[in-house]
Amino acid sequence: MKKAFFSGILILLFTGSSAQAPSILWTFDVKAPSFGQAAMGDIDNDQLPEIVFSTYMNDGMIYALNAEDGSLLWEYSTGDCNDAAPLITDADGDGKPDVILASSCVPKTFCFEGATGELKWLTPTGGTDSPPSAGDVDNDGKPEILHGEFNGGVICLNGEDGSVAWELIIDPNASIQTSPALLDVDGNNQLDFVVANWSYTNTNRIWAFRGDNRQQIWVNTDPTDLIYHGAAFGDIDGDGMPELSFGCYDNNVYVLNAEDGSLKWSFNMGAYNYVGGPTVMADVDNNGSYEILAAGWYKMKAIRANGTEKWNYNIPDYASCFRGPAVSDINGDGFLDLVFGTSEGKVIALNGNDGSWLWTLDLAAHYGDTLDIDHAPVIGDFDGDGDLDGFVVGGFTDYPNIGNDYGRAYAFTLGNGTHPDWRMFQHDTARSSCVPLDWATGISQLPSIAGSFLVFPDPFSDELTIRIQAPVKGRISFDLLSVDGRILKTYIADSARDVNESLCWKNAGTGLSPGLYLLRMTASNRTGTVRVIRK
Repeated sequence: MKKAFFSGILILLFTGSSAQAPSILWTFDVKAPSFGQAAMGDIDNDQLPEIVFSTYMNDGMIYALNAEDGSLLWEYSTGDCNDAAPLITDADGDGKPDVILASSCVPKTFCFEGATGELKWLTPTGGTDSPPSAGDVDNDGKPEILHGEFNGGVICLNGEDGSVAWELIIDPNASIQTSPALLDVDGNNQLDFVVANWSYTNTNRIWAFRGDNRQQIWVNTDPTDLIYHGAAFGDIDGDGMPELSFGCYDNNVYVLNAEDGSLKWSFNMGAYNYVGGPTVMADVDNNGSYEILAAGWYKMKAIRANGTEKWNYNIPDYASCFRGPAVSDINGDGFLDLVFGTSEGKVIALNGNDGSWLWTLDLAAHYGDTLDIDHAPVIGDFDGDGDLDGFVVGGFTDYPNIGNDYGRAYAFTLGNGTHPDWRMFQHDTARSSCVPLDWATGISQLPSIAGSFLVFPDPFSDELTIRIQAPVKGRISFDLLSVDGRILKTYIADSARDVNESLCWKNAGTGLSPGLYLLRMTASNRTGTVRVIRK
């Protein structure tokens, strides 16, 4: 049996006074762990999300599960281990979601039709642990897929057919394990990409390149050890330009000015606390500026925008959190919380404002054996009840005796919070690892959440379609905003829209450069914001 259901079973070890006790919704057994993170989205247009994840040696599969009950939608064997998180995006511009997976042991990148699992294209690459990113880096109006390679390069594939647009060898004495961060680093309204290396010669670098011609913009040499995961990016100092944060194996978090790669500050996590996981930018205390969240070997810390420590949490059992936290307001108190898995098989929730512990879910105890969670949670409303749920995969590896490997996927309740979702590794297709500052006014893109407006396609080009998922009275207006809150465009719709009606904003993306934007809806004295990407 691959799948087992547990209805309402509580595996809570300890309960925080201000948090709801989580419970397991369902499980799904596999023959190996899953590394990185899953991706969540409505890939079959049934108005409920699906969850996609891949597995390591002894399994070598990609699975698509219905999030409401864990039933299998489709599966595909890649032939061997997969270590990079999958991506859900409309790769070929047909208005339907696709699933992208860059395999590790099999040097190929796959594109699947989301609804059916049909293979759309397959491209030989240099093999990778780098989660792919998606964006229009060459300004042709179509998305490209970028990821690092074991040969020290970054490869760019045309999303419509998987053909190789280019391959840039950056450091032949290293691997590029980081996901390419896609952002405009130099203010020219075009997407650039930022990566770091896993050096075999201890020559550690962070690079920024132009997306359209691969010209190097800058290189930073401050890190003194390996960098495995990609950057978080956002404007932490309010100067109108983004900053980048990286975790490093030298126990430091590095924050760089994106425009020139100069070091803004570094923060030491303490001895034996290498930062393998991705950092996260989020306003956890509602002070209007980002904090940086970083996981060391046995510590989780929040760092203020000026580089000083806000709070410190010692992870129990001297355990690690290698894939970083997912961030959402899981209990509805108006403050963002952190949810993360540990190497000792526990899922832990912390209050983001002060780092206080909320609850621990001991999945290893439930499984009855070792269950290393080398996997960051995804967060969303899986079953349409209006509350947030979580998903994570744990397991065991015994290399080279891979026949001993095993794994189990868990879906569990999180609390009565409703937003924001954390849908994929490092939050989004640009791999920003950043929760927008106005998250508190946001609504989920899932139709089961109050607000109930579904926006597609995402990424979009010129047109945006907004489907009404609940009746609305009165005038409806939509504002497209920059990530710093400036209104760029406004669309006024007619009043009194009924459920399942759709509005088409024909020129929503016209004149906008590729990148991240906010779409704010106002109707009947209600307002909500979702994050969209202009491709």
